[in-house]
Amino acid sequence: MFQNRVKKCFTENRVAVGTAVPDASDIMAKLAINCDIDFLWIDLEHRPYGTHEVRWMPILCRQAGCSAMIRVPGLDPMWIKKALDIGANTIMVPQINNADEAKRAVEYAKYPPRGSRGISPGWTLMMDVAWDDYLPVANEETGIVLQIESPEGMANLDEIAAVEGVDVVFAGPADLSASLGVIGQFGHPKLQKYLADFPKRVAEHGKPAGITFGTLAPCLKAFSQGYRFINLSSIAHLGIEGLTAGLDQIRKLNPTI
Repeated sequence: MFQNRVKKCFTENRVAVGTAVPDASDIMAKLAINCDIDFLWIDLEHRPYGTHEVRWMPILCRQAGCSAMIRVPGLDPMWIKKALDIGANTIMVPQINNADEAKRAVEYAKYPPRGSRGISPGWTLMMDVAWDDYLPVANEETGIVLQIESPEGMANLDEIAAVEGVDVVFAGPADLSASLGVIGQFGHPKLQKYLADFPKRVAEHGKPAGITFGTLAPCLKAFSQGYRFINLSSIAHLGIEGLTAGLDQIRKLNPTI
């Protein structure tokens, strides 16, 4: 019930692999969870909805023993608290720029005395979980994933990775490409070199590195480079690819003249 599957992967020296849900759809979330992912990426940064619209997804994850990772819009204690109170056990914070911000992310996600998270988790009621059972283990259960995306964050990568309580340091390829002056050029040598060096630098501080790609091949390459927290696209995008390929195969059986 309270085991963070991502953290379990790391303690067992296994890669944690997951996928994103691209909309506030419980059905889409459940279909992704049924694929035996380690974590489900629920995005509140770039999507138009909030915690209310995705309120059942973390519970679906908990029922299946999957880690619910909510990416909050930014370093804000209100968003972090709400995400955890609906049942997420992993928090992703974008645009972390320095060690102070990394420390604040950990503080906002942990209960006292480790942090300053307010106490009123609502998901426990929906799963008949007693606070006496959850609260003593909540800090240990909660995972912290920090995204490095800005020039300042890149410059302070080592200091950020060294912060106690950070579980994953995550490279955001899209924003990093912009920070390196090659926006959208994912194959550019400058970006590729940075991404290749990233997991080695993070590992020096005893932390796993994370990354995301829309297709399988770069994810496999990322694993070979040392990334151990890998998001593979989303169930919608992968479904589109599969459907498109299937339709094409069927049509080739009866080509037009």
